[in-house]
Amino acid sequence: MQNLEGKLSKSAIDNINQWMTQSKYAEYKAQLEAMIQSEAWQDLEDSFFKVIEFGTGGRRGKTGIGSNRINKVTIGESAQALCSYALSFDPGAAKKGIVIAYDTRITSPELSKFTAQVVAANGFKTYIFDSFRATPELSFAVRHLGCIAGIVLSASHNPPSDNGFKAYWKDGGQLVSPHDKGVLAEAAKINQIKSIDFDRAVSDGTITIIGKEVDDAYVRAVLNESMGDDRDINIVYSPLHGTGQVSVLPVLRSAGFKNISIVKEQMVPDGNFPTVPNGKPNPEERPANEIAVSQMMREMADITITNDPDADRIGVMVRQVDTPIYLNGNQSAVLAIDYVLSKMKQLGDLTDKHFIAKTIVTTDMIKALTDYYGARLYTDMLIGFKYIGELILSKENTDEKFVIGGEESYGLLKGTYARDKDAATGALPIAEYAAELKKQGKTLYDRLLELFDQHGIYIEGLDTMYCLGASGFDKMQKIMSELRKKAPTQIGDEKVMAIRDYSSLERLDLSTGEKSAINCKTGDVFVLEFGDYRKRITIRPSGTEPKLKFYVQWYEPRQKDESVSDQYGRLEKYIGELSSRLEKILNTLA
Repeated sequence: MQNLEGKLSKSAIDNINQWMTQSKYAEYKAQLEAMIQSEAWQDLEDSFFKVIEFGTGGRRGKTGIGSNRINKVTIGESAQALCSYALSFDPGAAKKGIVIAYDTRITSPELSKFTAQVVAANGFKTYIFDSFRATPELSFAVRHLGCIAGIVLSASHNPPSDNGFKAYWKDGGQLVSPHDKGVLAEAAKINQIKSIDFDRAVSDGTITIIGKEVDDAYVRAVLNESMGDDRDINIVYSPLHGTGQVSVLPVLRSAGFKNISIVKEQMVPDGNFPTVPNGKPNPEERPANEIAVSQMMREMADITITNDPDADRIGVMVRQVDTPIYLNGNQSAVLAIDYVLSKMKQLGDLTDKHFIAKTIVTTDMIKALTDYYGARLYTDMLIGFKYIGELILSKENTDEKFVIGGEESYGLLKGTYARDKDAATGALPIAEYAAELKKQGKTLYDRLLELFDQHGIYIEGLDTMYCLGASGFDKMQKIMSELRKKAPTQIGDEKVMAIRDYSSLERLDLSTGEKSAINCKTGDVFVLEFGDYRKRITIRPSGTEPKLKFYVQWYEPRQKDESVSDQYGRLEKYIGELSSRLEKILNTLA
């Protein structure tokens, strides 16, 4: 083998040496040797500079050869490590078993089958779905089947080149600390990945293929969250080539929504996402929704609902006369929560023991709503729905009751049948509310403007800096480090009044020098405050993609000298300018 010093980082060389010498990597040795012979240094550096870690959504990244890639080794290690870790917690874990699901991505069938072979070879009762399923149904299935854990093979909304491994614990929630790090530590100890023949394991009952019975139970569980009877609404629906067609669509149809027009070309389960611009099937990105929105306008439908490939995110678009309105994740959450709390209030069911949950970057308008209706709110949670799932678990044996949770990244969950965001239980209240409002001659957007008029303007924006490969990773680390050394004191005309550092869990008031503790888990998150806690910018590296994210959250009391929509439009432009100014500052830190 060539001398790699001077061509690659020490960490990449160390990982390559392991892949060249350890038996568990033997399948990839010839391919690795060919990459070295062809002097593909940048590809080698990006593929091996680190071991792919557990982020906010498990292990996720490009498929291919390397320690920083998704392949049979990194997937097999993860599965085997999960088995070992589960046994250390529960001697009966193997008998309880692990359930596996997968989405419509190109490599998902192969990787999920291999995952089942590894889990079964480690002595665990293994369940695997007969075809692609939504991630939230996997969360439900863990609880429904009484499993010790669950696994889903999915990269959510990432490009076609990606895939991932997401693990769930016995409560149906994603792995959180210390479990996530514990599984990764177990993976590092593995020298040989165990595997058995799939067909033989199915025939002897070690692997059980599941389907309709779990599907039916899941749909019933979601339908139990229905709160209204209005169904007169015309919906355009697209799964964006993903799994929503076997979760969201059956739920809406079973709930009695008859006027659903599907986007036929996007009903094809295809991990290449051929009809989605740039292969990015993310409802957060407007181009992903264009075909469905065009159909809504052409057919004069009322709303459009789209999902990402594993159907845990929901995009909602509204036809406002002859204009399509794209609701963001914060606005969808506000409308769903307003609907649910108003219904509970009307029925006399709402008490101060009922609680709503949101993450630290999700709109503060939810607090205005919980204050108005008299519900409890939990908000001191890092980014990622797994923290909401963890909160639900912590409240199980108390007198508090979870109602609904939301996050800015187009995620909602109503009820406790699952412990991850579910586009199906997001679609149900949104569709019901749209139908109820239509009967009153209003749209979802009309109601949103009413809420702004009542509670003030809450507006949010999300921008990203892509930081690709090993150099991009270093860039993100440097920016976060420099921020902590010397945070900006002004963005445009706005003076930074306080900073919050979630790595130290300290808030510093810049005018007084006073420090106070933050009640949250530690994380690589940094916040700039501008005098009012509702006016802030949060900066963090993504846990699932190679990019730095910054979330602008802003508030302004209702200005009666301009219309609601004009005031909103003005603020939308303003926070866009703030975001641009911040990005320039961050680039100087790199």
